[in-house]
Amino acid sequence: MNRIFFGDTRDLFKFDLVRHVMKAFPDLASFTFVPMLTEEEKAVGPKKTAAKDLGMALKKGKAGTENHDLMVDMGHLQEIDDDLGYFTAIKSYFRKENIIVDVLHKDTFSHEHRENYFKEVFENFPEKSLIFLDPDTGLEVKNPTQRHLLFNEVTKIYNHMDNTSLLMIYQHIPRVVRPGYIKKRCKEIAAITHSRPETITDNEIVFFILTKNPQFKTRLCAVLGDYADKYSVLSACDCT
Repeated sequence: MNRIFFGDTRDLFKFDLVRHVMKAFPDLASFTFVPMLTEEEKAVGPKKTAAKDLGMALKKGKAGTENHDLMVDMGHLQEIDDDLGYFTAIKSYFRKENIIVDVLHKDTFSHEHRENYFKEVFENFPEKSLIFLDPDTGLEVKNPTQRHLLFNEVTKIYNHMDNTSLLMIYQHIPRVVRPGYIKKRCKEIAAITHSRPETITDNEIVFFILTKNPQFKTRLCAVLGDYADKYSVLSACDCT
């Protein structure tokens, strides 16, 4: 993720989805956030105001807009410039929802130091948790940068995860045929984890969610389907 996008409509989607999944899986003890926060990039044009950005999301029926409390908090997040304030605000929102949040790594993420970054993640690895990996762009491409999550990192994290947890990965969708792209990424994830992810997308971003728990996996598609039913812009479980 990148600082210039604090509190945008994608944050709205991701954190409302996290809330929905956590409420649907009371077995989970915590939400573990791995932000992969990169250095700030120059914004193209003026930054949108909270009212304009979130107002447009409401008009379009974007994911998360039915969550009034989160909409208000996202507006406040767009006014925050420092990392500590951002993470404190995220924790504050989920505290109101009685959800425990652990931000595993608050330091800046870089391509050169990714090994040390994930080493620290593994030193404090949770159990019974929704673990969310939030790279700027998503999974690796031919020439990956700090904006990407590498396949070998996904494999290590998945292998390290216990069977009472979920793993959620953020992915930006490029300007390609959406269903074909999502299925391609699903196959890549399945090849490195030997587990087919479930998905939910608004055709701009997609979240891949994996678990080692057969009972969780059976429930997961229904949980995502219930969430997708709330917003016409969403579709779920597109990996097949």
